[in-house]
Amino acid sequence: MILSWQDLHYKNNLHKIKLFSFKTFIFLFLFSSAKAQENYFKVSAQYRVRPEFRNGYKTLSTDSSKAAFFVTQRARLIFDYKKDNLQVYTSIQDIRTWGDEEQSKDIPGLAVNELWLELNLKKGFSLKMGRQELIYDDQRLLGNADWSNATRSHDALLLKYINKEKKLNWHIGGAFNQSGEPLFGTDYQLKNYKFLAFSWFKKEFGNNSLSATAIVNGLNATVPLSKKTFTSFTFGPLYNYKNNKFKALLGAYYQKGNTENNLLLNAYMINAYAELRGKIFAGLGLDYLSGDDDNTPSNHSNSFSTLYATNHKFYGSMDYFVNIPADTKQRGLIDPYLRLGLISNKKVTTTVDVHYFLLAHENSLSVNKLKRNLGTEIDALIDYKPSPVINFLAGTSILFATKNMELIKGGNKNNYNGWAFIMLKVSPTFLLKEF
Repeated sequence: MILSWQDLHYKNNLHKIKLFSFKTFIFLFLFSSAKAQENYFKVSAQYRVRPEFRNGYKTLSTDSSKAAFFVTQRARLIFDYKKDNLQVYTSIQDIRTWGDEEQSKDIPGLAVNELWLELNLKKGFSLKMGRQELIYDDQRLLGNADWSNATRSHDALLLKYINKEKKLNWHIGGAFNQSGEPLFGTDYQLKNYKFLAFSWFKKEFGNNSLSATAIVNGLNATVPLSKKTFTSFTFGPLYNYKNNKFKALLGAYYQKGNTENNLLLNAYMINAYAELRGKIFAGLGLDYLSGDDDNTPSNHSNSFSTLYATNHKFYGSMDYFVNIPADTKQRGLIDPYLRLGLISNKKVTTTVDVHYFLLAHENSLSVNKLKRNLGTEIDALIDYKPSPVINFLAGTSILFATKNMELIKGGNKNNYNGWAFIMLKVSPTFLLKEF
């Protein structure tokens, strides 16, 4: 059949109309999807159960101590609402050890993990207020301590600025704690900070990023009969580099001011890590936290405090150095470590960490002279994710302690000091309404 010029012209225009309609449909679909993702109401949950075996966890076992075994769980119900310039987030949780209360008793167990409101302001600014987790960088100073069932939250106010084009973030936050609603005075007796103020800045450029953190920490005096609040100032940068085959970080932080017992503070921390990435990966790191030496004056402190960090990530899974500087008797810590790992597939990753713990300074003034070598810890972990909502972890650790660890923690270095756990975490989404 021979088509006329008019028929060809008509068919060509019809083709253009159909193509235009199709492109318009795709554009509207993508636009509506993008809008839908910005406005939503989501109901989700998290259930986490973890049996643990402990025989030398946090402190060395004694000749008369017996191994411990228990099961802990955390259950959370999360409501997340976002509409236009408003976001409201609520996380309610129940944490318990199986059998820690009598069955016939009605003991309240629910608590608020997070409950915050965020208002999007103009020109990239937003204001976030309420109970919230503060998680910054690798969590060496500010983290939520997620390994703990309760985790760490703050009642805080946070001003945020983001510039996506320049890949720049800047946060300024603060908190002021009070134990009630007093008529007079602001005395605070709880073992939290009295006030906290911080600033965090991050700039990304290519495979690199540079961030800087500054924290003002106000603590109640532990000096007898004193109602003062003593303040310390911590600040420093963190550099990160990452590509498909290599990643590295270098951080350095300095502390100045006064401790809660009114010692003049002058301390620092350095962190370095480099890793070759691949199906088999290997990394080498070093953490150095300063501490007192034999020549430190009695009214001074050179012991770096990690403040509100997630220390379970860094200084061995057996948590011998969670509360720094108290866990090192104010002598600081050196932790060179080796990390080896295998990514079997997209679902299974195995890692082995080897830590060699040393005090930054020995103590030759004590009755039992305290040398630097504390021991070696080996941590093994298997991470299995059979689906996006299910995560299975299993780990075991063993500590080969020295006599110096006995002097710090007590117990017997010659006993078996180990720990093991299995953890299942399920994070389902019950409802997702986009609008």
